[in-house]
Amino acid sequence: MVLSHSGPFTAFFPLLKQPLTGVNEEVVCKNHLILGQHLYKALEGRDLNLYGGEKLRVKVNKHFILMSDPSRLYTIIQSDLPAANGIIHIIDRPITNSLPNGPPRDERFADKTIGEILRKDGKFNRFLSLVDNCGSPPPLHGAGPLTVFVPTNEAVDQARDGSILYMLNDAKDKLQELLRHHVFSQAVLTVDELAALSHVRTMANQLVTISASDDGEILLGEKGVRLASTNIMASNGVIHMIDGLLYPPSILPILPHRCDVIKSKVTVGPCVHCSYLHETQCPEGSVEMESYQIGCEYTNLPLGPTHNKGCAKYCNATKQVFFSDSVEMNRAELEKQRTCKTDKNLDGF
Repeated sequence: MVLSHSGPFTAFFPLLKQPLTGVNEEVVCKNHLILGQHLYKALEGRDLNLYGGEKLRVKVNKHFILMSDPSRLYTIIQSDLPAANGIIHIIDRPITNSLPNGPPRDERFADKTIGEILRKDGKFNRFLSLVDNCGSPPPLHGAGPLTVFVPTNEAVDQARDGSILYMLNDAKDKLQELLRHHVFSQAVLTVDELAALSHVRTMANQLVTISASDDGEILLGEKGVRLASTNIMASNGVIHMIDGLLYPPSILPILPHRCDVIKSKVTVGPCVHCSYLHETQCPEGSVEMESYQIGCEYTNLPLGPTHNKGCAKYCNATKQVFFSDSVEMNRAELEKQRTCKTDKNLDGF
């Protein structure tokens, strides 16, 4: 990490009576940083994530503790010093106890490709099903280097209310674009390296922004998708699990714009002697109207081919027509769809 141009950060600079020795300097540095800029008033009374993996709790009167060692109290001596890439708070001592080695790496399947790892664990099942059924999947078995953002099963399930099913059945080109937007193919980016970037350009040739939450966690995309687990190492890259889907702007809206038009057609039932009108039925799929026709002609066959004047019920038949942006329509139909004009009294279907 290069503090001179990365960020923005909130940095805790300790007062040192003598230089630190026997410590991992990179880890010490990371555990004095929070992603994002936070004035002291915004920190007070909150739990936050330090960039190196520790968690702290800021108390009143400019004190804070580490959640891993709550018995040790730290004091903020001077707060809210501005820097070009963040905010500095001066603290009374360095944060050196119980330090993790930064975000851990899962190297259980480090000799497998990302495509192979997805088949090793059920937590990847939903994303894997999209890869297997999209028609043209991203190159997860290739040489790399790849950084792949894999949504959790729960995240994919939440999208199955319509958008995922629509893409699987009717818009696989959009599904392919969605999957490519979860792959960065220029480098293997661990969570440390992600945090130092403002964005990445995915295989969909579109940007995923990288920012920080109020409590110091990395957020992806415009909707602030959080990392669920990180640094799952593979032979051709790294997997980060995320708690949502990253939607490229090029496929939005996913569901086609619709304007359902109700078309109506008035028909007549059988013509009979007016005294028998109540015994007749409207054609199937139509509804009897209040008015009826008088003066229609019917044939009384037993008495010969004579034409008699009678009555017939008026019947209203309706049909719902679904227009879609994905269906080719002439200019008039498309204009009708986009303006959602409904004609309830058309002459016929």
